[in-house]
Amino acid sequence: MTGFGKAQGSVNAAVVTVESRSVNGRYLELSIKLPRDWSHLESNVRDLVRSKISRGSVNVYIRKEDSAQTNVGINLEAARTYVNILRSLQNELSLSGTVSIDHLASYEPAFQATDTSEVDPWPELQAIVLSSIDQMETMRAREGADLSADMIQRLNGILAGLTEVEALSAARIPQERERLRERVRQLVDEDAIDEQRLQLEIVLLAEKLDVNEECVRLRTHIKHYTDDLRGGGTVGRKLNFLLQEMNREVNTIGSKTNDAAIARIVVGMKEELERIREQVQNLE
Repeated sequence: MTGFGKAQGSVNAAVVTVESRSVNGRYLELSIKLPRDWSHLESNVRDLVRSKISRGSVNVYIRKEDSAQTNVGINLEAARTYVNILRSLQNELSLSGTVSIDHLASYEPAFQATDTSEVDPWPELQAIVLSSIDQMETMRAREGADLSADMIQRLNGILAGLTEVEALSAARIPQERERLRERVRQLVDEDAIDEQRLQLEIVLLAEKLDVNEECVRLRTHIKHYTDDLRGGGTVGRKLNFLLQEMNREVNTIGSKTNDAAIARIVVGMKEELERIREQVQNLE
C-alpha cells in the first residue's frame, strides 16, 4: 500500500526531518538514508520499521540541519575565581564601582561549549522516526480500507453468480437425465434397454454434473476471506492463499458443468477473482 509521513524534531541541537514513503510490494523492501555521522544507526531504523510494517517497498529519508547555535555551559569555578580577583584588585587599588555581570561576560574561560558529539542521538531520533512512520501507516490504513470495501463488493458479486450456478446446475441434472434416455432410445430398441444399466449411467452422470461440494467450499472460502478482511491485522499472505483456493473451486465448477450459461457465469467469476488477486498483492 502507498503512504507518506513526515515529522520534524530536534536531536542534539540539530533540526531533523524524517520522511517515510511506501509503495506496493509483495515483500518488505527497505531503503534507509541517514546523515553520514549517523550511519551506525541504520540497523536501529530498520528494526523500528520492521516492527511496524511487514509488507511493501519502504523508503526512509533522514535529514539533519546542524544548528548555528552552540550549546554553552558555565564554568562556575573559573567565573568565581575571576570575580574574586576583580574584587581583590578593587580593594587593593581602591577602585570605585562594583564588579558586574558585564565584566564577567567578557571573560571567555567562564563559559565553555558543550560537546554533544558523544551524546547518543537515537532516543530523540527514534521518536521522530516513529512519528513519521505512524503518519505513513495512517495513510496506508485508509487505502487498505478502500481496497477491502472494493474486494468485499466483488466477492458479493461472486456469491450472486454462485447462487445462479447452483440453480442452473440443479435444473440441469433432470434435463441431462432425459437427454440420456432419449439418446439411448434412438440407438437401442425400447425392449432392449437395460434399465438397471441405464439407471447406473444416470447416477454416474448426476455425480459428474453435481457441483454442490465445490459450491459449498467456495462459499466457505469467501466467508473466511471476508471475515479476515474485516478483522484487520496482517492478513495479506493468508488472503492470497484463500484466493488461490477460490480460483481452484471455480475452475472445477466450470470443467464439471459443461454448460454455456454456467460457463458464462464462471468466466465472470474468474475475472472478478483476477481483479481481487491484483489488489490483494497490495494488502499487508
